[in-house]
Amino acid sequence: MTRGRLGALALLVAAPLLIGAGLLVWHGDRSVSDDGPSPPSPRSDTTGIVTGTAATATGDPVQGAAVLVESLDDPAPAIGEIGVLTGDTGRYEWRLPPGRYEIVVDTGERMSEPQTATVTAGVVTTLDFVLR
Repeated sequence: MTRGRLGALALLVAAPLLIGAGLLVWHGDRSVSDDGPSPPSPRSDTTGIVTGTAATATGDPVQGAAVLVESLDDPAPAIGEIGVLTGDTGRYEWRLPPGRYEIVVDTGERMSEPQTATVTAGVVTTLDFVLR
């Protein structure tokens, strides 16, 4: 390939990338469509919610603890996140695909006893944990 053709090819490849980057900088990541509000997320119909708190044996909230799941189903459903963290009040919430799970809360120094949850699409399951 000649040098002129290589330059033209590089320009054809780079131009859309530069235009896209310019639009992202100019408009941010807001929608440029004028079709009205976005449709609701399909996740809400295909996932259930596991929520609850993590506390010490004396009832103090456990902040920043890892909430971890292991699927008990075979085959295991795909899970979008590897874990979630508890907030300032020890509360957590996790959207999971339907199935059976073993769930634990771990700080690295303390761990809860595992609990089993059956997640159903559109249903909220509450599991509270005490770390020892």
